[in-house]
Amino acid sequence: MHLDLVPGKLKNLWDVWGIDTLVLVSIALQIILTHFGSRRRYIPGLRIRFTVWFAYLLSGSVVKIIIGKLTTIEISDTNKHNVTLELNALLAPMLLVQIGNPDAITAYSIEDNKLGVRQLLNLLFQVGVIVYILVRCWTNSSLSYLYLPMFLAGIIKYGELVWALKSALRNFGLTVEEINQEENVPTLFRRLPGEIVGLKLILKAYYRFNCLKPHLENWLYKPLYESLPWMSIDAYSAEDVFRITDSELGFMYDVLYTKAPIIYTRTGCILRIISFFSLVSTFCAFTIFFKNDFMHHIDAGYTFMVLIAAIILEVYQILLLPFSDWAIIEMIKHHNMPIMMPFLRILVPRTNKWKRWSNLLGQFNLLDFCIHDKQLKFNRILKYHGFDMDYKKSRSRTRVEFTKELKELIVQEMKEVDAMRDSKPVTQRGQWALERYECLNLEFKWSVKRDFDKSITIWHIATDICYYSDVQDGIANSQIEMGKLLSNYMMYLLAMRSHMLCTTTSDIIFEHTYTKLMAFLRTRPSTIRDEGEACRILRTEELPKELDFDRNKETMVTSKWHVLKDGQRLSRSLMSRENRWNIISSVWVEMLCYAASNCPMDFHAEQLRRGGGLITHVWLLLAHKTDKFYTSD
Repeated sequence: MHLDLVPGKLKNLWDVWGIDTLVLVSIALQIILTHFGSRRRYIPGLRIRFTVWFAYLLSGSVVKIIIGKLTTIEISDTNKHNVTLELNALLAPMLLVQIGNPDAITAYSIEDNKLGVRQLLNLLFQVGVIVYILVRCWTNSSLSYLYLPMFLAGIIKYGELVWALKSALRNFGLTVEEINQEENVPTLFRRLPGEIVGLKLILKAYYRFNCLKPHLENWLYKPLYESLPWMSIDAYSAEDVFRITDSELGFMYDVLYTKAPIIYTRTGCILRIISFFSLVSTFCAFTIFFKNDFMHHIDAGYTFMVLIAAIILEVYQILLLPFSDWAIIEMIKHHNMPIMMPFLRILVPRTNKWKRWSNLLGQFNLLDFCIHDKQLKFNRILKYHGFDMDYKKSRSRTRVEFTKELKELIVQEMKEVDAMRDSKPVTQRGQWALERYECLNLEFKWSVKRDFDKSITIWHIATDICYYSDVQDGIANSQIEMGKLLSNYMMYLLAMRSHMLCTTTSDIIFEHTYTKLMAFLRTRPSTIRDEGEACRILRTEELPKELDFDRNKETMVTSKWHVLKDGQRLSRSLMSRENRWNIISSVWVEMLCYAASNCPMDFHAEQLRRGGGLITHVWLLLAHKTDKFYTSD
């Protein structure tokens, strides 16, 4: 008995229009990737990540299905001119163009860059299949010869993709030519006109990136390059320091996730010109062949529209090429050409408005999370699948703008950290700050000697208590607000990005603290409605002793740890000091430096495609002043 799962009419409709429908879907996916592929560098959030991820994965699958259907086209007589057959065959090389087309995204994640060899094999296999399709459908007609330029454009486009993936993480080593080029860099800085504001910042960012190559773990670079006057940024304002770092991370993002590093080479420009004119020549010839038949031949009209879409996408990407830091670097290198300086005078002032990351700080406040914790509608389902806490966290997380004042604070505090570590890796997470303020004693030392995730939690609770105590006393200034922002940001990392802290117990610590805070809030005789009231109680009242029954439920990590009492003890020590907010801010920045420098490069690279983050900026600034060749005794 034959079971027909697909109705006959639907199957016939699929046989007739299946290929055309899938090609339209493929074009739509390419438009999404072209438009949103590079925007994820400065737009955080799940929506854009899901959109790009869905389009990225689906685009390759759709193309494979189309190619598979094209191999099954029935051919009755190859010597007979069959326009519909030839038009379907023309779609095959166009698929190669679509696969390799988006300049804005070559890899969704850093792991994709490690699949360059696999992509090369895919290219060879798919080229072989497409050659098979073209040979089967070849009829020696004028239309058949359009396969050739379209096939050339497809090979170039897919080849660019493979080239970008293979070169992203490849360590070519430091060449003599690069060393010789660096000797001319100071002269290049002197020759550039000073009236173009921001020009030297981009050039400095490029050469700092080129010397460090932060995306390569085993890159051998000269450890003293930071001491060169034309490479150092110590004398720059905090705003300019972060602008340079923004551009550096922009270069890193482009190397890992886009075609930019190969497009702006001489070979890349030549290939782009050839592929574009191949597309245009195919379109022009096609228009000539069918100039009177578009309205009468549906397949010809459809192919015409597909060709227009491909050319529009290509033109759009070409128009975007000058609006990139890579383009400005190439213009600077060829500044002696008459046309370059006018272009630079027009483009460079606009770079201040270019978005290179979200410029937002993730914020997560533990007290606020507990006070406003509510029962979810689908709590049982979410809890069964283990998503309930993650969903609650995502709802409680907020983002705030990264302010100029906070940049100045971080740059100043990082200079203090650099002075203490002397080019060695960051090994302390608050001790240096406490030592500077002469309070590295029994009163404070214990709080930074705990496990890192415990220290973050204790200081977060203590910061909240100090903050609301000062607010209730009418004390308010930018230092207090910045300390609060840093506290919420570090708790955001612990709650939402625990992998970047490189601690294996972050989730356990968070759950434990959440449980203790919820128990504290629920055992009060009256309902606590805001953080200020909760902090007042934590500051002024003695906490009840925990029952042995409750302690027996705890894990080995949290046993004998009284998180609320530790937070209360630290806050009381801080409140006794006039300079408490200087201490709090310094400790938080030092903890941030510790977390950033100990987080693996892959996690920082992943952060770049999630809208960027402060921890990644701090990591890069630290990396420039860390001796890679240092080994502890």
